[in-house]
Amino acid sequence: MKQFKWSLLLVLLFVLIGLVACSNNETDSIPADNDDNSEGAEETDTEEASEDVDLRVVTTMAGTDPAGEVFQEVLDEFVSEHPHVTIENDSQSADAGTIRTKVNTDFSSDNEPDMMFYFNTVDAEGLIEEGKVVNLEEAEGIDLSGFNSMLEQQRHSDGNIYAAPQSGFYEGLFVNKKLFEENGIELPTTWEQYEAAIEAFAETDIVPIAASTEDSYYVVEHYALAAGGMENYTAELADQNPSWAEGLDNIKKHADMGTFTPDAATIDLAMAQELFKQEQAAMIFEGSWFWGQLEEAGMGEDVTVLPMPVYADGGETGEIVGGASQGWFISTKSYEDEAKRDVVVDLFNYLTSEETIVRIAGATGQPPAKGALEDLPAYLEAGHQLVSDAPAVALPINDRIYPEGFTHMRTSVPDIVSGNTTGEQVLEEAAAMEE
Repeated sequence: MKQFKWSLLLVLLFVLIGLVACSNNETDSIPADNDDNSEGAEETDTEEASEDVDLRVVTTMAGTDPAGEVFQEVLDEFVSEHPHVTIENDSQSADAGTIRTKVNTDFSSDNEPDMMFYFNTVDAEGLIEEGKVVNLEEAEGIDLSGFNSMLEQQRHSDGNIYAAPQSGFYEGLFVNKKLFEENGIELPTTWEQYEAAIEAFAETDIVPIAASTEDSYYVVEHYALAAGGMENYTAELADQNPSWAEGLDNIKKHADMGTFTPDAATIDLAMAQELFKQEQAAMIFEGSWFWGQLEEAGMGEDVTVLPMPVYADGGETGEIVGGASQGWFISTKSYEDEAKRDVVVDLFNYLTSEETIVRIAGATGQPPAKGALEDLPAYLEAGHQLVSDAPAVALPINDRIYPEGFTHMRTSVPDIVSGNTTGEQVLEEAAAMEE
């Protein structure tokens, strides 16, 4: 009987052990089930994170801008690293205000680009005041580290930064040294030498200055600088500074001396550039971005850039037009779109990384906003030295006054040249457009 009882107890004991083991197995299986659910959740999150995102960027890296090809390569590389992203490169030429028309139309029609490389000047004031672009210092995830002093140049009057620079620029008188040497003409480092060079080349089959008198951005501002020096050049349009009018009238004076081609009123800036690159013209007013085109044409070694000779009392030859007037903006509409925000921030940081900035600047030879260009040829070093040696640097006139006023100024140059109006009359009409 006792043996039976012990046998029964042993059976019960084995049953209990079995129950505990089963219980433990069930308990152990719970984390496994959770792991499966977790993996499923991760897959779902990954799928959501990888949903297709379509972005559109607008820049001035188009047309003859040598940075255009490099910029497209950079976008392609970003897309290859983010296969769920599609980027439409809707870049427009900066010539003749094309980019300004594009941006104004897009924002006014609720079709703003997700990102844009645009003028952080009077052109952007309305967009900033209306909250259409993001304050980059407050935007989550934006990296503004590593920039040089060009970043502070972007700070708006309200104390905030809405644009991140890519590179600086300078403008000046690009001169074909070879043509000057072959014709025994001195390089124009003074106003007297400048006028003498115009007269000498006008007697040859070489055009003294390649220019469009309608797309005359650089011509207008450099003639105003020559006549007034930096103190007067930086005046407001409303001031009706007489040196601006004198500069406009000097364009007519030099046109009468044979400075430009007979069709200067009908050709555009790109055609003027071609005249210079084909060595049919000895000089051209251009910006540091022009070096890319000259290198492609194999002309870099034959060209140097000089400051516009200033003859005004109180002015100084060496004062130049330049700065950092463009930057990368993020549209508020895009940033507030949760489906786009992370990708837009990633793209912004990618485009403003030191590697990308230096790479794009390398295509144009312009001073980068991060890092530095290495092993520059002598002619590019000379351009950078032009900036370093400048007693004063100021932004272009069209970056400081309302576009309508400057557009009237430059498109009126053919009428000034033909004698139908004067510099003073044009300035009065332009100033009325700001009222």
